[in-house]
Amino acid sequence: MVTLQDLKWIVKQPGKEEKAPTARYLLEHGKRVVSMENGRDVQLLVFAEGWALYRVGKYTTVFPVHSCGGYCYKSHGRQIFVDAAFFEEQEWYVRLMLEGEDRLMKNRESSRKGKVVSYHAVSEEWFFLTSPVLPPLEQLIEKEQILELMGLLTKRQRDIVILYFYYGETQGEIAKTLGVSQPAVSQALMAALRRMREGQEEIFPGKAGFGRCAV
Repeated sequence: MVTLQDLKWIVKQPGKEEKAPTARYLLEHGKRVVSMENGRDVQLLVFAEGWALYRVGKYTTVFPVHSCGGYCYKSHGRQIFVDAAFFEEQEWYVRLMLEGEDRLMKNRESSRKGKVVSYHAVSEEWFFLTSPVLPPLEQLIEKEQILELMGLLTKRQRDIVILYFYYGETQGEIAKTLGVSQPAVSQALMAALRRMREGQEEIFPGKAGFGRCAV
């Protein structure tokens, strides 16, 4: 049995100021140490560089392994704290799965606080434009490519794309939310998709269409 303590001895500890890599970068360049899958729905990967990648369905998050210590949760209105020493002796994935679940829940809650959210709050879970027929790991890579293309848009264009594809709002609903006309929303959406397609040809030459980006 590989414990969490064993795993922390094996993998590196990223610097405190080091930015978490994208899922795409880890899958393409990271050195995988251990992994666990539960069918096609749950996947946990740990890389020698010290990062863990956790995926549940269409949601994914990346976090440092060494940040997983003690754990606090609520039970019947009481705060319960489990010391880090307990998890150090458990199988490696126990504490990491708790961390992954908490991070995904936090991302989803942040994205629901206001319809125009952002890019940063929902970026880890943007599978809404990827092809559902692709295997999970290829979906992760495709998602990261889409995020690169989203970076080419203006904030207003990104907001509209999020509302239209991620939340499933109609153009009329988006217009009301943003306080603009429906034609303005339609024009911005078309301009955004056109810019993403142009960017796709520049950044990923030879790659046909992306996801379900069609209006």
